[in-house]
Amino acid sequence: CHHVTGVCSCPPGWTGHDCKHPCSSGRWGQDCANSCACDSGDGGCDPATGTCSCQPGFTGQHCQ
Repeated sequence: CHHVTGVCSCPPGWTGHDCKHPCSSGRWGQDCANSCACDSGDGGCDPATGTCSCQPGFTGQHCQ
């Protein structure tokens, strides 16, 4: 956290004043600013990388 402002710069996938909260479902990246781009499955992705979490029977970058 910044020593003067107290604002934390969280690593990708984390948010909150103390960076202890993972991105909400469907969000990922720095400040959880990105939306998951997954076609099938639960719509979720890795909060740090955005890699889709595919359901059985679906594969590929976007779970097609």
